[in-house]
Amino acid sequence: MNKSHAYIISSQDAAVRENTALELAQAMVCDRGGAEACGVCAQCRRALAGVHPDIIFIDRLTDDKGKRRREIYVDQIRGMSADVWVRPQQSDRKVYIIREANLLNQAAQNAALKILEEPPAYAVFILCVNSAEELLPTVRSRCVEIRESGTVCRAENKEAEELVDTAVSGDAAALCEYCWKCETLDSEKSAELIESCRAYLSGAICRGASSGVSRGEAVRLLGVFDIAAEYLRMNVGAKHVWGYISVSAI
Repeated sequence: MNKSHAYIISSQDAAVRENTALELAQAMVCDRGGAEACGVCAQCRRALAGVHPDIIFIDRLTDDKGKRRREIYVDQIRGMSADVWVRPQQSDRKVYIIREANLLNQAAQNAALKILEEPPAYAVFILCVNSAEELLPTVRSRCVEIRESGTVCRAENKEAEELVDTAVSGDAAALCEYCWKCETLDSEKSAELIESCRAYLSGAICRGASSGVSRGEAVRLLGVFDIAAEYLRMNVGAKHVWGYISVSAI
């Protein structure tokens, strides 16, 4: 599984964010290291029980009356940034889940950015938010975004589904041919199709094997399409962007 080191999970439903984050964290620490958590190894059992020492949660603090603070503060993120250099205890990975990452104040986000830019190889960060737009663009640019909403993985978007299926098939010639046809699209149409692919892949990550695309492959491809979308925002020509996809998505 080609794993990223940082993810944003966005959903208006806190339970959905939590479940997706936990499933992803479990897959990260699983002994088998596959696209999906096996659910039976010692690491998975600890993760499911909520007692895995290498899955750490960052939450809002409470005051002396038990009331939760309004924000996640910079000192908490600095503490995480120091702790991350302590190697994992039981797994090959050390996962930090930041609940309500949209409540990171600006100083905390800037502190998080530093560790997101140069983390140790074993570290993974999962930021749970209502909407990714609540985070600084510099933070978002370091993360793979997984959107769990009513818009993901729409069955009617056949073009996106066909493009993803072609990439997943491993048929380099077929993918090159598909991308060659897409080179006739202008930047706006290319952005729409790439955005649909990102939405489709976000749904595949959230639903796992039931989507027909393994979570690991969906994460890998989502990273490719995230970069493609960023290139378009930087006014890179659509033809060059489709060339990048044809080479990187296989």
